[in-house]
Amino acid sequence: MMRRLVLTLLLLFGVLQLSVVNCQLSLLGISAQTAAMSLPVVKEIVNKPKPWQWGIEAGLDLSHFSASRQLISAENRTGWFVGLKLKTKIPLPNLGFDAALVYDQNKFEYQPELGTYREKKMHMFQVPVNLRYNWTIVSSFVLYLASGPQWNWVMDKARVDEIGKLEHSFFDWNIGMGFDILRHVQFGFNYNIPLGKMGEVNQVNLEGHTWNVRLAYYF
Repeated sequence: MMRRLVLTLLLLFGVLQLSVVNCQLSLLGISAQTAAMSLPVVKEIVNKPKPWQWGIEAGLDLSHFSASRQLISAENRTGWFVGLKLKTKIPLPNLGFDAALVYDQNKFEYQPELGTYREKKMHMFQVPVNLRYNWTIVSSFVLYLASGPQWNWVMDKARVDEIGKLEHSFFDWNIGMGFDILRHVQFGFNYNIPLGKMGEVNQVNLEGHTWNVRLAYYF
């Protein structure tokens, strides 16, 4: 009688152990399956491009002024700029916008009288807004073309001695191209076409045509 009781208890204990093991295996199987199914979803969410990005931008520009060569020196027309930038996509294939708010410092030399040159620095805020067309070569390398208007606001004194003045604000039109790398780094070239005069020197309209090289990092 005792032997049967012991054998029955051992059998019940064995069945209980097998049930616990099977339950654990089932739970592990569900967890593994769930993890295997959710991993691609998480990866897709992480790697999916954002509809918009903001970052910082800096660069150099080289300006050519269209006033008479007797008034404007051919030297010292370089400048630099730095500021914030935003780019976004729109619900059309390969299209998007970018916009920036940058501080720009440029300079040129002018001739108030024959044989005498003076330097003029221009401190400006610039707001370019461009429509972009993107070609995705691979997911981490995108070529783009961009074009749009740019508003320039001159911060400093608008006079150029007694021979002329600078406008407080004026507009340009941008044409540019470049590429994005790894969704965070952007390198580009822009050409600015004046839509109006920057000012007057000896009653001659002063216009600035500018090439610039731009480097941006998006967060």
